[in-house]
Amino acid sequence: MQHRLIPLDSGLIDREPGKPAVFGTVLSGNPQETFLNLYDDRGGRFACGVWQCTPGVVAMADWPYDELCVLLAGRVVITPQGGTPAEYRQGDAFVIPKGFTGTWDIRETIRKHYAIQKHAGRAAAVKRLLKAPLRLMRNA
Repeated sequence: MQHRLIPLDSGLIDREPGKPAVFGTVLSGNPQETFLNLYDDRGGRFACGVWQCTPGVVAMADWPYDELCVLLAGRVVITPQGGTPAEYRQGDAFVIPKGFTGTWDIRETIRKHYAIQKHAGRAAAVKRLLKAPLRLMRNA
């Protein structure tokens, strides 16, 4: 295993608008997104990189993982379902918890560093449980 630092260089991502947004359901506008995943761990549980999206309103439902976001540019108003809107700008950081449902109203093209923690599915959890006795026996 190589133990080296991975730079999160936002300049590596293409400045072109990208493809139609797929992180949720587009409610208005024509948001275009692009991303560059700069790191994935070997277990497939953690990833980080750079993402950007042009203006538009997108509804997110049951976000599949915990995500740390650090805005590098732009402006967005995020409204949790049944909650109060909050505006975020360049320099702001926030966490989108697994299961988040709400809207992103992207007012100015946003660019962010992201770090996501992927949760193991039920099948992976069962597999780990089944292997646990074997690990215990090997370590004994």
